[in-house]
Amino acid sequence: MTGKISSLRTDSAQLDIFVQRFRSIAEEMGYSLQRTGHTAFVNETADLGVALVTPEGEIFGYPHSIGITMFANLNFKKVIGSFERFEQGDILICNDPYSSGGLSSHLPDISLLSPIFHDGELVCFAYSYVHSTDVGGRVAGSLSPSSYEIYQEGIRIPPSYLYRAGALNKELIDLILCNCRVPHDNWGDLKAMVTALRVADQRVQESVDKYGRDGFVDAMYDVLQYSEMRARAVIRDIPDGTYHFADYLDDDVVSDIPIKFCVALTIQGDEIELDFTGSDSQLRTAFNIYSDGAAHPWLVYTIMFVLLTIDRDIPVNAGLMRSVSVISQPGSVVNCTAPAAVGLRTTTGVRVQDTIRGALAQAFPGAIPAAGAGYIAPIVFTEPDLVKGGLKVNVLEPMVGGTGAHEDGDGLNARDVVDIANLRNSPIEIVENVSGVRILKYALRPDSGGAGKFRGGLGIIFEFEVLEHDCLVTARGQERHRFRPWGLMGGKCGERAAVFIKRAGRSEFEPLDKIDSLQVDCGDVLRILTPGGGGYGHSHERDPEHVLQDLLNGLISKQAARALYSVVIEDGVIDQAATAQLRHDTMPSRQPEMFCFGPERDAYESVWTEEAWARLIQKVFSLPVPLRASMRTRLWTAANALGEERGGPLSAADVDLCWTETVPAGIAYHVATQGDESLAHHGISKAS
Repeated sequence: MTGKISSLRTDSAQLDIFVQRFRSIAEEMGYSLQRTGHTAFVNETADLGVALVTPEGEIFGYPHSIGITMFANLNFKKVIGSFERFEQGDILICNDPYSSGGLSSHLPDISLLSPIFHDGELVCFAYSYVHSTDVGGRVAGSLSPSSYEIYQEGIRIPPSYLYRAGALNKELIDLILCNCRVPHDNWGDLKAMVTALRVADQRVQESVDKYGRDGFVDAMYDVLQYSEMRARAVIRDIPDGTYHFADYLDDDVVSDIPIKFCVALTIQGDEIELDFTGSDSQLRTAFNIYSDGAAHPWLVYTIMFVLLTIDRDIPVNAGLMRSVSVISQPGSVVNCTAPAAVGLRTTTGVRVQDTIRGALAQAFPGAIPAAGAGYIAPIVFTEPDLVKGGLKVNVLEPMVGGTGAHEDGDGLNARDVVDIANLRNSPIEIVENVSGVRILKYALRPDSGGAGKFRGGLGIIFEFEVLEHDCLVTARGQERHRFRPWGLMGGKCGERAAVFIKRAGRSEFEPLDKIDSLQVDCGDVLRILTPGGGGYGHSHERDPEHVLQDLLNGLISKQAARALYSVVIEDGVIDQAATAQLRHDTMPSRQPEMFCFGPERDAYESVWTEEAWARLIQKVFSLPVPLRASMRTRLWTAANALGEERGGPLSAADVDLCWTETVPAGIAYHVATQGDESLAHHGISKAS
């Protein structure tokens, strides 16, 4: 390592100064954006991002303490390459995933990029983005799980000039604001983003004045190379091998079909490859990710966090992820093609990370925690604006669950997802001030963390009363209602999510399915329960005193203490003799499996074997992309009915039979007779 460091153009002491300098500029940008942001989702929740970017499109300066934490390897090449030249005062804008190369991964993420010049020469770019509360589309808040085309999700902005040589492109901004429900809010946040870019320009100018242009530029590239070297050194210490895992989203909203993610994680030398072959096809709902065939952050960010956990001093920039590559089939849920809807890419990305962690748990025994809640569902509340007219749209809370327990301790309560833990809860006083709701309960959910030697983190109970008429609630990203967060090394699963409503004038709550677009009225009360994290280690190994403290703190019930931990507690005191006897009587007779998936997943996979799923995917991917979603539904429905009728596992031959019976002959003929060039256009080959 010393020899490689000496090959850098910047000496080690100066390099460390620049690492901190680049980081501090980015963090000042982030705090400036947060302080001047107009909406609560920016200045309270902090769903924002900032960075310094090389002329070639790699992030070299990234914040640690503000904003979204996992976008350090965003690729700006396609956006930068969309313009022939840049001038001082230019600011570029985009939000369209397909024309930006995935820079904006769904439409509410509006990105700004500005060139920074010194003495007429381009030095770097500054970047800022926020999640806008609404950018138009078919529902307030823009994002709905059931949207099936990106056109339904809001206005699409290809890479364009927002400012040209310092002059605002008024026609463009008028067009953008005319196509959203809260133009005043969006314009306020856009101006805050511009402020962040100007802060970056000022600080970069000061740095170049102090260290010289050559010194600044050399350090810019050296910090990328240095991060890459440090990351590769960490990977070399991981045992070589290929590790497989799969996980699910509950369903695709329009059917009962779970969305499956498969990964083969290969570590070889100082490189990591993630092969998502076998994952589901792209969907006619909003759970797709447009990754442009690359190692997009939504497909790899867990790797970044693992590397930073092992070596906490690696500078956070794009160099950190240069050693990670991805294989993803075009037309798959992790590499969709236009015009697929992508609004819920967060929901999908979170489950992709659970899948990667399951593979890493096999490569790093003892180093990876159990599954967290895998749940992030911003509760968007829309109400009539009785003063100004139109609508008011606000995010009540960015709902999350608990993290998974790990080898050294319990999971964190109400803090998942660890991936985007920068998102902060909104103070109740502010929520009630800007929205027509009364918060009745916002608390930890007892008994929701998976039992184990170390308990999974608890989920949340969020209950609110609607105070206005004719309102709408959307809650994209509600997950783990069907399949539980998995436990590890004998730990139990976390509890599943749930939603209940008590309509005005009623005395009882009624269960609901996941919320897509829910009409509510004055007096209605909505109760949302988020999942807990999985447990780690067998619950019989948990210290009874810790069980008692959990009971006294309201984290578990007396019944759970006995049933899950075999600890007998009477009048706030542990009955030592009864506990010892109960633990002896209920001690498992054999070593537990590495993973505990819960009865729901076990039952599903008793029908849908790996062999049957692989054949279904093979058949579906033999079709052109536009036909895959509908044929997937037909084939799965027929095969699942066969498996349930038989009461046993499906085979590849069973899927072949259902394919013959359900896929129209004309489609099969079309696939068989298409030339290689036509099939390649759809991401398939005759061999499939």
